[in-house]
Amino acid sequence: MPYIYPILQNGQTVYRLYFVHHAKKLYLGYYKTESDAQAALKEAQTIMQGNFSLLDYTPYYIPFKKYISLCNFRDNKVYIKNPIYIYPRYFCYFLSPSLKLTFDMKELMYFSSYKIFKRGNYIYTQDAITQQSILSRFGIPPHSVMGVDYRFKNEDCYDFRAENLEIFNSYKGVSKEEAHGQIFYSARIFVKHNLIIGHYQTELEAAIAYNKAIDLLKSKGFTRDYIKNEIAYLTLPEYKEIYDRLSISPVLLTGNQRKRVTSFKKYRGISKDKSGFRASIGYKSKQFYLGIYPTEKRAAQAYNFASFYLYGHNGHVNPTVPTIYEADTQKIASYLKKYDLKNKV
Repeated sequence: MPYIYPILQNGQTVYRLYFVHHAKKLYLGYYKTESDAQAALKEAQTIMQGNFSLLDYTPYYIPFKKYISLCNFRDNKVYIKNPIYIYPRYFCYFLSPSLKLTFDMKELMYFSSYKIFKRGNYIYTQDAITQQSILSRFGIPPHSVMGVDYRFKNEDCYDFRAENLEIFNSYKGVSKEEAHGQIFYSARIFVKHNLIIGHYQTELEAAIAYNKAIDLLKSKGFTRDYIKNEIAYLTLPEYKEIYDRLSISPVLLTGNQRKRVTSFKKYRGISKDKSGFRASIGYKSKQFYLGIYPTEKRAAQAYNFASFYLYGHNGHVNPTVPTIYEADTQKIASYLKKYDLKNKV
C-alpha cells in the first residue's frame, strides 16, 4: 500500500513517499511532483519483487543508497536505513556503486546507526558534535602511515575486517624493529628532525617514553604542539611507575638542551672521508673505527648497531629508517670483535 503525502516545503508543495512491504512501512523520500512519486513507487515495487543483484542498479527515481537498503530488506528481511548489505559472515557499506567498505558482523550495530562520509581519502563517521575517523575506530592513530604503521593484507584499503587489518604501530612516535632476532620498540620525536628517545622492550614503554620526552621538551621551553599517546588501560600509579623508571636519550637530557636538540648535525659519530663516510663510536674514553660507507645514512646505521651492541637500550641511536642496515652488521661486528670490547650486550 502506497502513502503519498503532499507537504509544504520552502513555500512549494512536495510529495513525501512511503510504501508498505511485509508489514514494514518504508520511507522512500521527497519528490517534486506526484507523478515522480508514483514512478518511484513502481521502481521500489519492482526491486522488492525482482531478483536484481547489487550490480544491477538502474533505477531513475530511487537513489542508489536507498536501492541497497531495499535489496538488503528483500534478501535478508532486515531493513537498515543506511546503505548496508549483509552477507553470511560480513557486511558491506556502499558509498557509491563503485565504492564499498567491508566490515566484520560485530560492527553492524554501530554502522547501522552512524552514516559514513568520505572527503578525499578521509573516511569518517559524524554525530551532532564530533567526527571519528574509520581508522581510529580500529585502533589506528591519526598520524599513521599505510605500509609503515599498518597494512591491509589483501591490499584492499576498504576492507576493515580484523583478519585483513594488520597494525604495526599503535602509538605515535613508536616503531617496532628487529635486530639479530631480538624485537624491540624505538621511540622517536621530531625536533627539527627525528631524534631517538630510546629503545624499549615493550610498545607500551616506548609510548610512555614518548610522552616523557614531550614533558621534558616543554619544561625546557619548547612550544611545539605535541600530542601525547593515550594509555587508557593503566591506572595513574601504574603509569607513573613506568614513567619514572624509563630512561631516555642523553640528547634530550643534556643541560644545554635547546642547543643540543636544535643542532643541525644530523647524525652522531659520522665524518666525511675522501672515500665516503667514516663511522666511529666512543667507548670507555676511546674512539673506535667502524668502517667507511658509501652514504651518510649507511654510516649512521653502522653507528646505531655499535651503539646498541655496546650500550643496549641506553645508547644514542641516529634517526634512520631502518635503524640498522642488516647487510653491514657482520662487518661492524668484526671490527668490535677485533677491539675485544668487554661488557657488551
